[in-house]
Amino acid sequence: MAYVARMGVHRFLSPGWIEAAMALREELASTAPDPVQAARVNLVVTDTPFGSGEFRAYIDTVAGGPLPVPGELGEPDATVILDYESALAAFVTDDPDIVAHGFLTGALRVDGDLALVLILFGEGMTKEQAAFARHAQTRMQAITDLEGN
Repeated sequence: MAYVARMGVHRFLSPGWIEAAMALREELASTAPDPVQAARVNLVVTDTPFGSGEFRAYIDTVAGGPLPVPGELGEPDATVILDYESALAAFVTDDPDIVAHGFLTGALRVDGDLALVLILFGEGMTKEQAAFARHAQTRMQAITDLEGN
């Protein structure tokens, strides 16, 4: 059966979703609070249902804010490798049980500065940063077809 996305809503990490997420990132960039700490982190999402089965992105909190961009950084502080389900839980649905399960089973692992990654994903955020993160995640949910994932 072919997958059909609703207008404006796309399957997580599909080409349409990436395009919508980049537009959202651009829209939110001017409202992003300053980072707690500078972080340059590569993300590798495995087992994606699109393309080669792997999606690569990065977060550079100084040069572009806290939302991921397709591509890779040279010499990152850390690389987070996670499967598709864990990535969806971390970036869109905010399901800590799935993220924790990913850590426990090895479906989510960090090569490099784990403490920095924990800061980036919520530990030690200011109230302003936490509010921005919740707003960004709500907006990510709005562009994501959660029924098709």
